[in-house]
Amino acid sequence: MEKEITTLADYMLCIKALKQKHLEAGTQRDFLYRGQATDTPLIPKILRLKPREGSLLAMEQAMLDEFKRANPLLIEPFQVRNDWDYLTLGQHYGLPTRFLDWTNNALAALWFAASSALSDQTAGSHAIVWVFTAEAEDFLPNEQDQHPFDIKESKLFRPRIIKQRINNQSGVFSVHSTEALKHRYRFEEIADYRAKMTKIKVPKSAVEAIVDDLHSLGVDAFSIFPELEGLCAYLQWKFFN
Repeated sequence: MEKEITTLADYMLCIKALKQKHLEAGTQRDFLYRGQATDTPLIPKILRLKPREGSLLAMEQAMLDEFKRANPLLIEPFQVRNDWDYLTLGQHYGLPTRFLDWTNNALAALWFAASSALSDQTAGSHAIVWVFTAEAEDFLPNEQDQHPFDIKESKLFRPRIIKQRINNQSGVFSVHSTEALKHRYRFEEIADYRAKMTKIKVPKSAVEAIVDDLHSLGVDAFSIFPELEGLCAYLQWKFFN
């Protein structure tokens, strides 16, 4: 299903209508959101890259091993316990993983989509917010019982809060199964999830006004990225066109 909105008010009405639909049907859903600057497939970063040598899965394992080995002192402050934590940390710092970022915060997703489209001169005609109306069965029951590379189905999971940014962004991840990686499946095309996805399209002409409205509500780079990176991005918006 696709919707198009041009204002923040339109967006909130769209989300409210989706929630009302499930409320009236008596179904319990967890609403997850993902903002994107452009209308690109829902595939993790590792599927957007070509391995220098060997298979994708072999390079994925080698990269994780090297990430853990290269400089433990950089990782030690985060109290990492297992490979779910290592990949969560790597995801937040740009490591190519089989994870995709989602959030329970509808405004954070819209801010990310609109602000990214605003700053990216190569972005297409629309920014995108995906809405995934997830059920309990769509989450891994206990991811700690299995390795991220061994899960049999692509699922959702909530990472441990090993970094403040995860908390500020109300972070949730989807994780592609090995089979999904092998066949390069798009998350939105997985049979169990296709009917649960809504694509909200935001015309490029509308993103600047939406970003301004979100800033008025306190949704900005510093509230979402509570570090110097976020503060600097917020100050740039505040003092420059």
